[in-house]
Amino acid sequence: MVSREQLKKIYDETALLTDVLFLKEKISLEERDFLLSLLEMVIKEKNNDELLELLYKWMKENNKSELDEIIKATALAIDFEDEKSLKDNMQIIRELLASREAD
Repeated sequence: MVSREQLKKIYDETALLTDVLFLKEKISLEERDFLLSLLEMVIKEKNNDELLELLYKWMKENNKSELDEIIKATALAIDFEDEKSLKDNMQIIRELLASREAD
């Protein structure tokens, strides 16, 4: 099992890396904020397995199409503090992924 100290170290190093990527203009402010919120959700063990599965499925199939850009924008719009925002945006992502499968 991972100790609290190890979790804090993982969190700090990952957050620092995310900030470095932002400062080097490799990711946008919105992308940085999303990644930090996602990291916090996982580290604080508020795991939303369904969200993680949706994101994994999307990343596995991501080919930078227009649909992928819409999915990305939808994910970036998630307010992790607002359960309705989380559920609504997850539903949109689920539907967008399903529409890709239907094609």
